[in-house]
Amino acid sequence: MIPGCEISEAEHMDLRAIKKLLLSERPSDDYIAGVEGFLKFAYREKKPDAKIRCPCHNCVNRMLQKKDTVYVHLLCNGMLRGYTIWGCHGETASYIAATKDPESQLPNLNNNMCQVLQEAFGYADHGLNTNEPDVACSSKAGPDADTQAFFDLLTDADQPLWEGCELSKLTFLVLLFHVKSINKWSNKSLDDLLGILQLALPNGANIPKTFAEARKIIAKLGLRYEKIHVCPNNCQLYRKDKKDHDFCSKCGASRWKNKADNTTLTKKERRKAIPNKVLRYFPIKPRLKRLFMHKETARLTRWHDEERTKDGALSHPANSDVWKALILNILTLH
Repeated sequence: MIPGCEISEAEHMDLRAIKKLLLSERPSDDYIAGVEGFLKFAYREKKPDAKIRCPCHNCVNRMLQKKDTVYVHLLCNGMLRGYTIWGCHGETASYIAATKDPESQLPNLNNNMCQVLQEAFGYADHGLNTNEPDVACSSKAGPDADTQAFFDLLTDADQPLWEGCELSKLTFLVLLFHVKSINKWSNKSLDDLLGILQLALPNGANIPKTFAEARKIIAKLGLRYEKIHVCPNNCQLYRKDKKDHDFCSKCGASRWKNKADNTTLTKKERRKAIPNKVLRYFPIKPRLKRLFMHKETARLTRWHDEERTKDGALSHPANSDVWKALILNILTLH
């Protein structure tokens, strides 16, 4: 233990303090104290010689290592970026619920949700406490689709699940989808859970009845993906001029499950057919726009041009000739 950086037992269980130390520069005293705090947490219910998943940048929670090895890896390689909830080391939902602060953080969570909506749709908060579009600025036909989606979501962000509940409808759905994702729930399992919650909650009618209904609400946040069918042998994508083909133009493999190769389906058969392989494509342009909608991520995205030290030394990829050629090509396209 580094002198002056000891973590008391009470502070040891405050994971926020430990995670903050792990953001320090390596190998500073604060960072080392964070590593030791992480290991104390990870081994709180394990034997000292037990192996755990190593969360270093190289092992990425795939390799089982002993305590001393994990310590060295974290010092040399650093903690895996983005690993902020230590689910592989005991920071489960039950642990979080058992150790949460007496004063609920949910009101702040709801406020953050409103801020997310304003930044996602490019609207600034001018202190107007309204969830309705500005009539004076709207056309006679009403607000456009994006504006209406914004106000619908803002209403859901302010509407509690029931009177006195700390969770808003939108916050509840976002948390539910997050848990579904990290625990790999099936769509049917979420359907079943929503059905039970309809009966259990005081105002169950205020939440969606099915996964499909919930997804329609979450989808308004944007950043959707496109489904593109793929040849099972990875020969081609069924898009553009090939979007209506039923078999691969190169190998002849059927696009659909349980269908013979080189077989053309009728429109009725195609509606019920299940594709052999699906690619989920995440368009890059909406995601770049979203980065520039948030003031903090926009600043970080512009850092390479506005704040980077330009002393001629090759200390960042932006100093390389390849990066400069890429920027030149982008400016030429515009």
